[in-house]
Amino acid sequence: MIRGGAALYPTQTATTVRVTGGKGGDVVIGDGPYAETTEALTGFYLLECDSLDEAIRHAAAIPAAWNGVVEVRPTVPTLM
Repeated sequence: MIRGGAALYPTQTATTVRVTGGKGGDVVIGDGPYAETTEALTGFYLLECDSLDEAIRHAAAIPAAWNGVVEVRPTVPTLM
């Protein structure tokens, strides 16, 4: 049963978010996809945010950003 989904814009539209020093550390933002190693999708969150800055704040609170990288990408609008 499909419970949801969305198409993503290409990886060139991505913003990467990592937090140095773990939870509460400095938020480091990069333009473009995370491409230092082979890609591994370990899960995803679908958030409705008013701006990229808001999405980055949410991404920095995800534990994966504390010792890895979270990639933020916009979704393609649906026709509904």
